[in-house]
This record gives sequence, structure tokens and C-alpha cells, in this order.
Amino acid sequence: MVLVSILGDFHSSILPIFYEFKEQITKHILIYDDSEHDIKQLAKILKGQEYFLSNYETQDEKKLDFKLTPIKVKEDSFESIQQCYKEIIKHSQDPKEIFLNSTDGLTSITLVLTNQLLDLGSNIIVYDRYANTYNLHSKNSMTKHKVEKIIDIKNHLRLKGYDLVGFTNRFTLERRKPYIKEITQNLPQFKNFANTYSRTDSSKGFYKGLIQQMGENKEQFVKGGIFEEYIYWLIKDNFEVDDIMTGVSVQFDKDVNNEIDILIMKDNHLHTIECKFTDNFKTSEYLYKTDSIIDYIDDDGKGMILTVGNKNIGHQDLARAKNDNINFYAVKKFDEQHFLDECRRWFSIKGK
Repeated sequence: MVLVSILGDFHSSILPIFYEFKEQITKHILIYDDSEHDIKQLAKILKGQEYFLSNYETQDEKKLDFKLTPIKVKEDSFESIQQCYKEIIKHSQDPKEIFLNSTDGLTSITLVLTNQLLDLGSNIIVYDRYANTYNLHSKNSMTKHKVEKIIDIKNHLRLKGYDLVGFTNRFTLERRKPYIKEITQNLPQFKNFANTYSRTDSSKGFYKGLIQQMGENKEQFVKGGIFEEYIYWLIKDNFEVDDIMTGVSVQFDKDVNNEIDILIMKDNHLHTIECKFTDNFKTSEYLYKTDSIIDYIDDDGKGMILTVGNKNIGHQDLARAKNDNINFYAVKKFDEQHFLDECRRWFSIKGK
């Protein structure tokens, strides 16, 4: 299979189709416009795909091994698109092996290539990033398919060219779950304890005893990590998500690292939740951080900033959050069902 992808407005929308057919691909051709913006986007895509190919192993522990071939095109030049077409068909002896991924592709390029490749007997793939389905077109037919292979968080980040530096592993999360559930039964009471906690305090007392049993008494964990794991389990236990992580550290670029409280993958979209269990933080800073993370991880991903307490959010910050596709979920008293309802609505996820 020769997959031909056209880089358009939503560059990450080509990734689900790439991941769906990754073990059938013999060559991946990437068509891009000659604009400065698209040249930069191509560099990111190539970096991500090369990083993914060097780290991914198939179920039989084999490496994926195929060539990435970029082709530059002038979208406004019919002659340039014709030359692109000639280059594409050189890469396969059988035109039926060519699959054009035209999702969000540049319109003129897509139109010309689709017309010619269909006549040649090739196939066209159109991905619906909202429904996570794709239509497979031939000259005389069209069939609809559900994307079966959901990209997990680790490989989503790899395909973006990012390094997953660290995260809380599931064995640690499972071991700590009973303690987390017990500690968070009375959140207002625990918050009062957490705000004044010091690891040098005596180990006596209800909360301190549970914290000692977990073997994790760092102030940062008590004042933030426990609440983050509580939210992690609320989402994992109540929703049908494809993947979820907490305590994540990602290197987006050289010297550009970010700590992310919670990442949620659903239908090939990666969402983020920033949890604040204390009132002592600047809303503008966390808006900027969350907005930056969304820009890095997913074209259509959503963000949420969850804060519990007496923090007042200004009208300007609320307006900016709405504009940046961020839900500023600020409550004085946390109600599990209300939070779950809001997650269901905001992230478009179904309950179990």
C-alpha cells in the first residue's frame, strides 16, 4: 500500500489514517504546499513519523520499515500538480495500491489528483475527524468504515515528534487507589489538611497515616497529586475512554518541557485537564499553559482547568478560556456527579 497524504489545515487529521494502515504501508508520500508555513509543518510531521517508526514495534516484535517521501507542490499551478501526479504513480507498479488520504487537504491539489487517480484505478480516503470514521472511494463505489486502531497516548505523542519523559504507571495507580479513595471522601476537610501539610510533620493522624502507607509523603504529591489521581479514577471508572494518563511529563522540543496533570484519548482526540487543589495560583498563567499544551498535542483537542475552592475567575479570563476552547471549571464545593456531567458534555464522552 502506498499511502499519499495531503497536508492541509488540520495536519494531525492524517495521523489516524496513517496509524490505521501502518502495517500495510510500503511507502508514505507526503504532499505539501510550497508556503513557508507548510514547509515548517512538514518538518514537524516528518520528525514525528521518523520518531514513531524508530520506536514502534508490531505485535510480532518487528519494526515498521517503509520510506517517507515528501513532494512539494505549488497549489495554484496546474503544471506543478501534474508533475506531482507523475511522481506519485512512479512509486507503485499497480495503481490499485495507491491510496490518497485527502482529509483536509489543499482543495486544488485534492481535486486534480482525485480526478486522475480514480481514473487510474486508485483509491481515495476521506477521514471524518469528528466521527472517527473514513469513507473509502473508488471510481464506482464508496464504503464507510470505522477507524479500528485508536492511537494510544504514547504513540500519539511520538507521531507528533514528542518525547514522553514520564508518567505515573498503572501499577502504582492501582496500588494507591484504595488510599486515594479513602483520603478524598471528604474533600473540604482533606483540602484544609493539604494546604498546611509539611512532610516534616509527625506521621500520626488519619491522613498522615494513609499517606505513610502509600509511601509518598512529598508536599507536591499531597497538595496536588492526590487530587489529580482522584480525578483520574473518576474519569477512568465512569467513562469509556480509549486511554488516560496522569502525572505526565512531555518534552515538546529541546528545552521545552511541560508537566500535564491528566491526558485523555477518545476517538483519536487528545484532551487535557489541569487540576488545581489550592487557591494560590494565577489564572492567566494556567490559561496560557493549557492553551499552549492543546496547540502542541491536538488540532481539535479540548482543555479543562479544574479548580476547587474560593478562587474567583475574572470575566476576561473566562472569555479568553471560551475563545481558546478551554473549560474553566471552578467550583467552591466539588460534586462528583456535576463534574462527571460536565466532562460528558465538554469532552463528548459516554458513560460506562
